[in-house]
Amino acid sequence: MNDLYRRFTGYDEITDLLAGSDEDALVVLNGKPALIRLPGEDPTRPARFVSTLLHGNEDSGFRAVLELLRRKDRYPFDLWVFLGNTRAARQEGWFAHRYLDDQEDFNRVWGLGPATTRMRRCAEEVLAEVTAGPLEAAVDLHNNTGENPPYAITAVRTPESLRLVGVCADIGLLWNLRINALMEALAPFCPAVAVECGKSGRPASQAFALGALDRFLETADIGDPALPAGPGALFEILHRVTVRSEVTVAFGGAVSDEVDLVLHPGLDSANFGMLLAGTELGRVHPGAAMPLCSLDMEGRDTTGRFFAVSPDGALVVTQDVTPAMMTTTALQARRDCLTYLTRRRA
Repeated sequence: MNDLYRRFTGYDEITDLLAGSDEDALVVLNGKPALIRLPGEDPTRPARFVSTLLHGNEDSGFRAVLELLRRKDRYPFDLWVFLGNTRAARQEGWFAHRYLDDQEDFNRVWGLGPATTRMRRCAEEVLAEVTAGPLEAAVDLHNNTGENPPYAITAVRTPESLRLVGVCADIGLLWNLRINALMEALAPFCPAVAVECGKSGRPASQAFALGALDRFLETADIGDPALPAGPGALFEILHRVTVRSEVTVAFGGAVSDEVDLVLHPGLDSANFGMLLAGTELGRVHPGAAMPLCSLDMEGRDTTGRFFAVSPDGALVVTQDVTPAMMTTTALQARRDCLTYLTRRRA
């Protein structure tokens, strides 16, 4: 018996999951991930795959998926649905943790060997199960911690992947990292995108997630060349910016004996826009060294190209940049990154 995740087949087996509130569904799952397979009308068609809640603090996709499942629609194709870190989602309140202290990030373990932990083993088995048959396309739903317009990410620039990005969102992002994310692991099997639906806890974010799902599931043929060739705007990640591990960071306030770097609130409003050269990002103690680290996609240090610290402790951008996914929490900056630097592609 598989003790790594719950497995369900058909709507009859998920009656309890859908009977109560969204939070009740987490109680039913009792801290385990769930893989649901809904048989379609045509068993010869490749299946489609939807994932959500890989991060326990990202509720919009989870709520949208449950709303979709409560309709009990049947599709021409088999539909796989994966519900990820349900344990983190119900710990110390609802949707409070990206992942727990004794866990890995569930979107950093796909194809990551050796499969020594429960989470890695779960990812390995889920991936093997859903790719045992042909897949037509996959969508993984997420939220951001900072202000961002909704967008969709693809790890490969193929015509099929860009069409899927365009089906899901008006803004696309080319992802050049290799961090064992689910969409990266699925890319060899089918077009796969991660859809970022805005900030958690907002009705508009849930509505966007549901709309993206509806478009994904209602599109008759994801590979149809008659579909738009891609999103209206396409960006590419070029650099990943982190706070150095030894630096204590806060958003707002003043530097102190306990805080080495204070970042100004509201910087996330520039996501997919522009931070102009000379913009002050925050403050460090006068005389302190650079608190940030920027690496390009080959792992080369590019910090000096984009950031500087003045003698009086001002941390500034030294050239115009387009950030994406800039966070607003110290925990997220530590567990993932502060921001990515991008450029717009044709």
